[in-house]
Amino acid sequence: MTTTFDAIRAIIMRDFELPPERLQHDTLLEEIELDSLAITELVFQIEDEFKITADNTFPPFKTLGDIADYVARLVAERDAKPSPAPKRAAAKAKRAGVKAKPASATKHAAPRAAGTNDAGVAKPAAGTKRAAGAKRAPARTSANAAPPGKRKRSGARGGARAR
Repeated sequence: MTTTFDAIRAIIMRDFELPPERLQHDTLLEEIELDSLAITELVFQIEDEFKITADNTFPPFKTLGDIADYVARLVAERDAKPSPAPKRAAAKAKRAGVKAKPASATKHAAPRAAGTNDAGVAKPAAGTKRAAGAKRAPARTSANAAPPGKRKRSGARGGARAR
């Protein structure tokens, strides 16, 4: 099993072409000539390798061990968080206008009766009239369609429509 330090050491050996004997846990970054720009590049490589996101401002590192401890903490935080996939699916469904069902309803829900909606309320039969006072939203086919009951006139004089 590879430790966090070993993986970081491998990245430094590959990207900065330093020999492994110079890269110990207590090696000062000044000794191996890693300046702030090199450390920033290293952090980007570590983020990609470990699938983590570093803070906008990371602590001042003195040794390679400091970097390894920081990365180990970020990895532990990443692994402790629940997977964001269910949240993304719910957000996507919400944008699409679909109401998300609770997990308990999807696994063991009883089949619904024919002619009812998800809440078990009876749907009106085809061809029946709406309840008194119920209004139906007007259907428009395009953004510039005329409201129901009013027709757009074509032509300059409002005469017969072209066929």
